[in-house]
Amino acid sequence: MTYSIGEFSKIVGVSEHTLRFYEKEGLIRVNRDDNNVRIYSDEDKLWVETLLHLKKSGMSLKDMKQFIMWGYIGDETMEERLALLKNHRKKVVEEFEKIRQSLEFLDTKINFYENELGNCFS
Repeated sequence: MTYSIGEFSKIVGVSEHTLRFYEKEGLIRVNRDDNNVRIYSDEDKLWVETLLHLKKSGMSLKDMKQFIMWGYIGDETMEERLALLKNHRKKVVEEFEKIRQSLEFLDTKINFYENELGNCFS
């Protein structure tokens, strides 16, 4: 199935401006019709969803471009993509651990203040 940029924007949950930016940066390749109007496909949806996950995980634009470029090249780049993803995963795990520690700290502080306030009213 094919979609206009407006339809596709709603489907993937990003603005038309963002889709144009992704295209300009080489993150997605978009087909065009005879009138040079962008035509998006279900395959494009998978690429954009991948980009959004990589972005949410904190991957740099540079690494996203590299990953996507290798994806367009094909199966001969699978080892490179795997290495890039493993390296990025390591960074995400490190960040996750920092956040977990901060959450633990916050929980400790919240418990302290709840206990102190509870003692004030007893």
